[in-house]
Amino acid sequence: MMLTIDTLFNDPNIVSAVINRVTQTRKDMIYWTQYLDFRRTTTRVFKDYIGTVTGVMAGSVNSRYGEKPIRERRNIGSGYGEIAYLGDAYQMSIDRLSELQDLIDKYNAAKTSDQTTALNEIVSFIYDDYRQVLLAAHKRMDLVVGSLLMTGSAEVKNKDNNPDGTDLLKIDLPLKFITPEAATKNVFITYLQAQINALAADYGAFSKMIMTRSTFIKNIVGSSEFGDKFKMTLGSNQFYMAGGLITSQMASEVFTGIGLPAIEIKNDYVKDQTGVNKAVYADDRITLLPQDKIGYMRFHTPYEATDPIQGRTYTGADGNMLISQYRDKNGRYLEYAAEWIPQISNPTQIVNFDLSALNA
Repeated sequence: MMLTIDTLFNDPNIVSAVINRVTQTRKDMIYWTQYLDFRRTTTRVFKDYIGTVTGVMAGSVNSRYGEKPIRERRNIGSGYGEIAYLGDAYQMSIDRLSELQDLIDKYNAAKTSDQTTALNEIVSFIYDDYRQVLLAAHKRMDLVVGSLLMTGSAEVKNKDNNPDGTDLLKIDLPLKFITPEAATKNVFITYLQAQINALAADYGAFSKMIMTRSTFIKNIVGSSEFGDKFKMTLGSNQFYMAGGLITSQMASEVFTGIGLPAIEIKNDYVKDQTGVNKAVYADDRITLLPQDKIGYMRFHTPYEATDPIQGRTYTGADGNMLISQYRDKNGRYLEYAAEWIPQISNPTQIVNFDLSALNA
């Protein structure tokens, strides 16, 4: 068949091949999927449980013929979550469209036996355009989820249309916040151990504690306790803690050996719409998680799926995301639409240490 730019973007097999390639390679790592899984919501506003019953009350011991006491299930807090609307349109430059046309001409002129190779060149070329629209929503949620984990809050402002920055998304979570005093700086590891032991009765064991590399160096490796006092025999190897030689893996071995959660270092960045790399995880914070998966990325079917715009071709992707392409008098565009919001299932069981006073 003769291929044109229009038929290329309207061919579902070619578009699917490009989307699958992006999904398989994930050139840009998606961070939020470590903590959340996709889960559908049928309404844009949904009931959101902010706490679940984590402990089970001991059963009653009754006489042989006695009546069983009536118990009520302990109350769990609830609120409401609302889906966020995500979407951007990316205009393809004339230069890229001209290069694409050259590849299409090469495909059309090729022998039948060589067309598969020529088509793979086309798919590889437009891969980067689709990569932008497929990953943009994920990258936004990386920033939102990272902020929720490390500070308990996240907000996104609309600065494009409003110089004051109207809030388009704002979430506050009831994490358990602890703020160590400056006096604990030199005995921070002992302080951390005492706090976690005190929390154990109500919170149980924590799976890990996450922090940035800067926080790890300043507050863990930089602690005089860690460098001068801690040594531990692990198997047949004995580690003497010399601050400059400690890796996060070695620190995790030591920490788990003294009853503390393993350390997970976060040093990830996402490029925002101005081209500036923003840190996903905040410095001067340590967050204790009960397990890896702590909730869901709730998604709703975008409105355009039920009322498509005439002249556009739509393709689906993860989380009911819609990818579309269209052209107008100004050029050709690739666009995405998604309706997502993170739902942290049990934020009251997440503990966050704010170390700003220690590092002031």
